[in-house]
Amino acid sequence: MKILLAVSGGIDSMYLANRALADAGGLFGFAGPMEFAVAHCNFSLRAEESDGDEAFVRDWCTANGVRCIIRRFDTKSYAEKKGISIEMSARDLRYSWFAQLCSEEGFDAVAVGHNANDNAETLILNLLRGTGMKGICGMKKRGLLPVENSGAALLRPLLDTGRDEIREWMESRGLPWREDSSNSEYEYRRNIIRNEVFPIFKRINPSFTETFRREMTYFSKAFEFIEECCDNCGLDRNTINTDSLMTQRNWEYLLFQLTEGHINQSNYENLVSRLKSGRQISGKRFGDYIASSSALILDKSREKLPDAKSQVSYGIVDRSEIIRLKQPEGLLIMDADKLAFPLRFRRWKKGDWMVPFGMKGRKKLSDIFSDLHFSIPQKTSAIVLEHPSDPDRIAAIAGVRIDDSVKVTPETSRVLRLGLKEQSSGD
Repeated sequence: MKILLAVSGGIDSMYLANRALADAGGLFGFAGPMEFAVAHCNFSLRAEESDGDEAFVRDWCTANGVRCIIRRFDTKSYAEKKGISIEMSARDLRYSWFAQLCSEEGFDAVAVGHNANDNAETLILNLLRGTGMKGICGMKKRGLLPVENSGAALLRPLLDTGRDEIREWMESRGLPWREDSSNSEYEYRRNIIRNEVFPIFKRINPSFTETFRREMTYFSKAFEFIEECCDNCGLDRNTINTDSLMTQRNWEYLLFQLTEGHINQSNYENLVSRLKSGRQISGKRFGDYIASSSALILDKSREKLPDAKSQVSYGIVDRSEIIRLKQPEGLLIMDADKLAFPLRFRRWKKGDWMVPFGMKGRKKLSDIFSDLHFSIPQKTSAIVLEHPSDPDRIAAIAGVRIDDSVKVTPETSRVLRLGLKEQSSGD
C-alpha cells in the first residue's frame, strides 16, 4: 500500500504524520507492507508564514527519512481567474495536484488530517446552507479523491479523534507543529463556528463532538436505507416518471432524494405544489430538470458547459476610444468604474434580477428571457456579470443587455467592452 500524506505543518496533519511514522498499519487499518510520502502545498497566502510552514515540513521529513514533495501555488490568481473563493481555490488546487501525483507516481490513496471537530464543523455548515440527508452524514473515513477520472482513494483516519485528544498526544511527546494564524481570523465561516459557536456547544455538552460523531453514524445508516428504497422503487434519476412517482408512499421525500443536487428548495417546493394540484408542468424547468407531460428529464447539457469566464471577451478602453472603435453586434459597453474587480462571471440562476438599461424598475432575468423568446438551451448557457452591490443583481447579460446603473454617461472615463468569445470585442 502506497499512501500520500497531505501535511500542512499544522497540529492535525503533524499528528497524522507522526502517527503514520509510529504505526502506519494501526492508523490506517491495513495489513501488509506500507509505504508513504508527504505532500505539502504552499498556497502563497501568508508570505513568510507560508514559507516557514514549507521549511518546517521539509525539515521534519529530512529528520525522519520521509520523502517530501512540495508544490507552490498562486492561489489568489487562480481564484480571480475562476471567480471563486480562496478556500475553494485552495481545495481545487490541492486535490488536483494530489490526483496528479497518484497517477504519475502510483500512490494508492491520499490521507488527510480531518478530525472529529472538522466533521462537526462540516455538519453545522451543511445545516446552515441547507442540506438533505446526505449532508448531515458528515465526511466518510474512506472515499474517492474528488477529482474527475481519479481512481485514488481518499482516507480520513482521524475522524474519530477529537482536537483535544490530538493536542494531548502531541504535547505529551513534545512533538512540534506550526500554528496557522488564519485559524483565528473571522472572515471564514468555518472559523466563526470553530472559535465562537463551538465553545458555547462545549459549555452545554463537553463531549458534543462525540455526540455529533455518533449521530452522523446513525444518519449515514439511515441514508443508506433511503438509498436502497430509491433504488428499489424502479425510478430512474435521469428520467423520473411522475405518474409512477406519485403512486409511491412518501413520494414527496422520494422526489427530494432523487433530485438532490440538481434542484434547489424553491424549485422543489414549486414542483411538488404543481404535481399535487395537477397543474401543467410540461415544458417548464425545475433546476436541472426539464418537465414533459409525464416525466422529469435531467438536462445533462449543463454538466458539459465550459467555465463561464472562458466564454467572454472583455477589455477596458478610454471613453474617447469608443467613439472611433466599431462596436460589433452583441458587444456591450459599461462604465468600468461602476464595477468591482476581479469581475465575477457565472451562469444565470433563478432569482437573478436587473434594472434593464433605460428602465427604472427591477426585472427578473427569467422574465427578460421570456420576453426575448429564449429557448431552454439559450437560457441554460446564458452568462451574466454580477453587480457589485448584490450577488443576485446582474450588471450585464453577456451579448444581451446591461443594468441601467452601469451605463456609460458623460462623466464616464473608462469603458468596459464585453462580448461573447464568438463575438470578439476586437481589442
